[in-house]
Amino acid sequence: MAFRRAPIIGSLEAGYFTPGQQELIREFVDRRGGGLLLLGGQFALADGGWNASNIADLLPATLPAQPGTFHREADPRNGTTHAFAELATAGADSVITRLVDDPAANAAKWKKLPYLMDYEDAGAAKPGSSVLLNMLTPEGRRLPLLITQNFGHGRSAIMATGGSWRWQMSSPLGDTAHHLFWQQLLRWVVSDTPGRVTASVPTQILLDNGDMTLTAEVRDQQYNPAPDAKVEAHILGPSGVSALVEMTPVPDSPGQFQAAWSAPKPGAYLTEVLAQRAEPGSGAVKELGRDVLTFQRMDGVAENFHTEQNRELLERLAAQTGGQYWKPADLGKLAGSIPFSEAGVTVRETKDLWDLPLVFLVLVLLRFSEWWLRRKWGIV
Repeated sequence: MAFRRAPIIGSLEAGYFTPGQQELIREFVDRRGGGLLLLGGQFALADGGWNASNIADLLPATLPAQPGTFHREADPRNGTTHAFAELATAGADSVITRLVDDPAANAAKWKKLPYLMDYEDAGAAKPGSSVLLNMLTPEGRRLPLLITQNFGHGRSAIMATGGSWRWQMSSPLGDTAHHLFWQQLLRWVVSDTPGRVTASVPTQILLDNGDMTLTAEVRDQQYNPAPDAKVEAHILGPSGVSALVEMTPVPDSPGQFQAAWSAPKPGAYLTEVLAQRAEPGSGAVKELGRDVLTFQRMDGVAENFHTEQNRELLERLAAQTGGQYWKPADLGKLAGSIPFSEAGVTVRETKDLWDLPLVFLVLVLLRFSEWWLRRKWGIV
């Protein structure tokens, strides 16, 4: 089966799709920014010839070269052991495999899930991909079960089993693990799939300054850059603010458009970016797509720094605190003025010279030296 924003291919041979269709799937992920999910099955992955297809390089794993990678175990009543899912290291931090919030409880939850009656060897994970789940086979091997990666503008994943339904059917009534896992996996596969028009701003919060730059990436029906498009941004803001801004092409960046604008008032703004293009021959204007974004101007939040000196403020602060404003030409007098400041940060204390202990010791030493010399010379 397939979704408009993310094809999901189960137990289906690669030969079911023509080379041209396979190339379209590849471009959908690479250039369009879509998602692709491949499931394990009797005619899936290597057993379905996907290792020799046009999309083999966008898969997150290097599939085995030989078929015979699909396994279906016998009835457990015959004493046969089965494959079990196990949370991988990367899966501990992934929202896809988070069944409960507590990390230790989440790992334990995965170990308690029912066994998988069928599974497939997906091969070795490629560099840059992430193994979120492993499976322990009856032979004691640890094989990748869920592998994900980013490819081009999109993403791809392999779930190397078609039997995860047992997590639902063999679990206690009310257990939501199976439903939650697939909800999170499918959300990851289809999320962030861009449309033909993708608008953005550097930041959604403008602090004390309404200046901003609107950016839009525009593509045609084949998702190729559309540098000849006419792009406009309709902006609505607080207190009836309304503006229609024409966006201009960015040099050396086909399909990129920008416009500088300033939000005049604090508050929330809604912007719709519309891209149109005249059809060759007929001249009729056709809409390529549109996108909506929001941003907000907030005043009084960020500190407003200036490069120039605020002399009036500094002189007023100096006068109020008992200090003094010093000009660069008067800095030579600064050192001599600091000890006598009346600003309350220094204390001047005057003492008689003879009252210092050091002076007293010096006088005693002089008297002793005089007595000692007289005694040595025989005067006394």
